[in-house]
Amino acid sequence: MPALSFIDMKQGRAPLKGAQAWLVGCFLLLFLTACGAPQIDPQEEVKIGARLHPKIIEEYGGVYDDARVKAYVETVMQRIANASDNPNQAYRITVLDTPIVNAFALPGGYTYVTRGLLALANNEAELAGVIGHEIAHVTARHSAKRQSTAQGAAVLATVLGAVVSSASGINAGLTSDLINLGGGALLAGYSREQEYEADNLGIAALARAGYEPHAQADFLESLGRYAAYQSGSGVKSSTGWFDSHPNTSERVDKANEKAEAKKLPTSTQIDAARYLSVIDGLLYGDGVEQGVVNGRRFAHPDLRLSFKVPPGFEITNAPDKVTAEHKVGVKIIFDVAPIPKGLGLAEYVADVWGPTGHIGRVQKTTINRRDAAMGKVRTKEGVAHLLAIDYEEGKVFRFGVIAPSGQQSNAESAFASLRQNINFLSEAAANAIKPLRISVITVQSGDNIASLSRLMADGGTNKQSLFMVLNGLKDGDVIEPGQQLKLISN
Repeated sequence: MPALSFIDMKQGRAPLKGAQAWLVGCFLLLFLTACGAPQIDPQEEVKIGARLHPKIIEEYGGVYDDARVKAYVETVMQRIANASDNPNQAYRITVLDTPIVNAFALPGGYTYVTRGLLALANNEAELAGVIGHEIAHVTARHSAKRQSTAQGAAVLATVLGAVVSSASGINAGLTSDLINLGGGALLAGYSREQEYEADNLGIAALARAGYEPHAQADFLESLGRYAAYQSGSGVKSSTGWFDSHPNTSERVDKANEKAEAKKLPTSTQIDAARYLSVIDGLLYGDGVEQGVVNGRRFAHPDLRLSFKVPPGFEITNAPDKVTAEHKVGVKIIFDVAPIPKGLGLAEYVADVWGPTGHIGRVQKTTINRRDAAMGKVRTKEGVAHLLAIDYEEGKVFRFGVIAPSGQQSNAESAFASLRQNINFLSEAAANAIKPLRISVITVQSGDNIASLSRLMADGGTNKQSLFMVLNGLKDGDVIEPGQQLKLISN
């Protein structure tokens, strides 16, 4: 989690920085211009993809730095591209360094998969099915066609909307209003018809490339089960696929029907062993440079800080902040912010961070021997507890506990618990923080789903559910000695 700030309570919204404002303006100008013509010229599509490519990389955490994974994914992409409806199109694929499970394509053949998606897939055919689906969106020019209704520019605009929101701090609703100036709901995802078309084209390419054509439906089913697991665990979904790819059980059924079509080449090639050998050791979840979440604890080696949220709170780690939310609506927010030179912590809380005249008495205190200050703000919606802790010259750690009306007592107890569970790490403790990774194991005699699930380093109280989703296992499945499966380990 880099040192960025969350919404300033006095301003109501963090102001756009220069580069962020340029990014918003660039995207708006691009789409206001592009939407003026019925359809973007193919050469212009390539230019659009080239212009957006570095911004996509920046906003999605960079490129995953693993030469073996990169080469493998490029090989699979080329194989499926050669079997696509437009094998002469120049395609390039990038593995994005984010745990979000997603894949998308921009005009001009710029295609992306995330390492989060690689962790969920179980064989090469499933990966090829995902890439084939995205290539199909390119060959069908779904992201370049302008529709007169509220459909808009499909996944291109969805991705851009996410980028604009992430870069600017503008909420999704306001981003939608801005982009809608061009006419049409550009934040909308693909239509159901476009998804079915991309499914069909992708499955046909999958079969022509020599892969098991049912792999596409298998992965769609895994995506649905993964989202259901996260929902049941109270975890905010990291399945970004569904933001731009409507998913229904009907889609899975139709994908299986297409795979059954007699006119398709038949093959059962899935290449599970080769795929698992490539992703063995793949980074899972957050990288250490953004801090690591382990259950209710967040630890950041560079900040030399860790904290534990109270029971019932689920942590979400983003590049600019860490949030934790309880089902009753109480939210914890942590970030790092600049403090004006020479200003004390109490003055900062009262006059810079908190809205002047609306904050109660600010109390000076210490947190593990570090100077700190805290105060409480009553808002129209409820209450906010603020805590600023000295970090280093010109910077402070900020913790906020925000609660809706009627949850004041829960906010008080959460704030007290949080203060008691903030720790500053020694160099040795910071160096000992390691990210989670995918570990491929071979089932031994006597192993079963329950025993292997207990070895999972992630999943909280729901380790078995995550283990089964991660390995495409369903209720009633039995694992056999010699079978290769994925674990999450550290």
